[in-house]
Amino acid sequence: MMCSIADNNYTSELLNDTENVLANSMIINSSPSLYFPLTENDRKSFKNLKTGRIITEFQFKVYDLCSQIPEGYVSTYKSLATALSSSPRAVGNALRVNPFAPSPIPCHRVIASNFFIGGFDGEWFGRDKKGKVCDQDDNKNKNEKINSKLERLAKEGVFF
Repeated sequence: MMCSIADNNYTSELLNDTENVLANSMIINSSPSLYFPLTENDRKSFKNLKTGRIITEFQFKVYDLCSQIPEGYVSTYKSLATALSSSPRAVGNALRVNPFAPSPIPCHRVIASNFFIGGFDGEWFGRDKKGKVCDQDDNKNKNEKINSKLERLAKEGVFF
């Protein structure tokens, strides 16, 4: 298994490094009208198109930190949570509704501490939302999402 992980120290450094912050607002390639707001004023009223809700301050902290994971590296939900003095589940919930994926917020670079690939595009693989094992059709859809996450990581030089 070849894999690079951004450890807690590296993740904490990224959180404090203002030079790595994106431009004032980043235009997202797939939707020219959607941008990643950085100013506090813009963030107060920015709605998540996936949920229809205002993105919380905590979610923006998660997205800011995640945006700084370099290409070719992965980090864990736990490492991000430690850097944010939060829980891995809270980080996962913020990334689950990430409206800026995959660029400029590459949530596909975040995996579980035990090297489990974790979720992608709002799904947690192998289980439905109530924790039951998925049926064959659900698993086919989730396998496609797993492959999509693995393909994105492979293009960045991360292999499992």
